Amino acid sequence: MERTKLETRNIFRAGLLVAIATLSLVLVSHNFALAEDSATLRNFKSGDKLPPIKLSTINDSAQQNFTFDNGKPGVIMFFSIRPDFRKKRSLALLSTLSDLADEYKTKINILGIFSDNRDLNIVKTFMDSSAKNIPVYNDREKYIYNQYGIFMMPLVVIADSDGRLHEVIPYTYSIRELVEGNIKLLLGEWDKTAFIKSLMPKETVIKSKEEKEYIRRINYGRIMLSKKMYDQASREFSNAVKLMPHLINAHIGLGFALLTSEKYDRAEASFREALKINPDSDDAFAGLGLTYYERGEMKSALIELEKAFIAPDPRLEVIIALAEIYEQKGLNKKAIRLNKLAVSRLMTTYNQRWK
Repeated sequence: MERTKLETRNIFRAGLLVAIATLSLVLVSHNFALAEDSATLRNFKSGDKLPPIKLSTINDSAQQNFTFDNGKPGVIMFFSIRPDFRKKRSLALLSTLSDLADEYKTKINILGIFSDNRDLNIVKTFMDSSAKNIPVYNDREKYIYNQYGIFMMPLVVIADSDGRLHEVIPYTYSIRELVEGNIKLLLGEWDKTAFIKSLMPKETVIKSKEEKEYIRRINYGRIMLSKKMYDQASREFSNAVKLMPHLINAHIGLGFALLTSEKYDRAEASFREALKINPDSDDAFAGLGLTYYERGEMKSALIELEKAFIAPDPRLEVIIALAEIYEQKGLNKKAIRLNKLAVSRLMTTYNQRWK
């Protein structure tokens, strides 16, 4: 079967990145942990002692010291509100952590670190109205950001009562449940079994005939897509859309099947329908951005791909496309960083294949 334009470009790009990996594997392995390593920052891995924080707060210019080895678990949120797509998530997470701080009071330490040098007044105003229960430190020069090796924002870093790195959690729709579950685990309110159980999806008690058929069509469409049977995949996803047009998964699946088939206008329409259902869908942002990218509309692609990149687990295609756009714009530092990340993902996939 003839390869599509998207597949050919990604295969070429992936091959280039693997070649880079053979030249810089030591640097890459230092900067990016493999998937099986949990709680990993660029500069610290799980169990490492976290250094103290010496910064002023957003409301007080005097430098303050914060250490984690004080007998309490610590929750640190690194954030910025630029560009605009990051603002909504960061402010929502600030409010969530403020609520948790109020709930757990003196049992834990929760703080924010604002790693930016602009829009400080916006953060202050929001804190006064919606997030009064946590201190926010002003990391305007990104000193702590770079010291810790933060790789995306907003990002939650959790330390145990001895000040050792316990968990790293990128922003996701279930961020509150993940953070609170880890707090309960560290406080001894839950054991590991209870924590894992809390993360299991809740099953619908009774599924209707339409729901069962919808799920069947979605699953079959994904199988067809994995086998590169794009017309059959599109047909299954289209039938699922007709069954339950208010659910997002069929729109996403149809969009990617059409994108891979180079039917860009229809793919765009599917991803836009998905965004009507969930305006914060990472998969829809990714699909829309990749559609623009394949059409050569790089300005529009950049906007959507940057939104997709802050997903907890951004698609490899998104990373590769962003790196190429940054290279075209002369943003070499950003492009190199994403190339290294893509290399790491590719090498991880290769390593996992032989386990």
